[in-house]
Amino acid sequence: MRTICIRTKIDPEFLDEVREWFNTLKDRLNETMETLENEKVLVESAFLDKHDNDVYLIYYLKAEDIDKAYEVFDSSTSSIDTYFKECWKKYCKGRVVLEELLDLERL
Repeated sequence: MRTICIRTKIDPEFLDEVREWFNTLKDRLNETMETLENEKVLVESAFLDKHDNDVYLIYYLKAEDIDKAYEVFDSSTSSIDTYFKECWKKYCKGRVVLEELLDLERL
């Protein structure tokens, strides 16, 4: 099992639209879960982090193989994946992979 946690800056003026993006993923849960299954993703989480006037999206992913999950996602033409890609491109500025210090899993 592998994990990755990403931080990307969000323009505060798009905060409501970013919330809507993730609400759409929840509203279209069957499609979202199907893509996670295709990518062999076990956990996908997103959080907002605010510091003074800066807003960041914190994105956490746990998968059998992160590289393979990205490969499947990148080549996907499903409407929910296309929507996700468009939103990421529109709202996210840069991408920093956070250093993993601890990732425990109890089965």
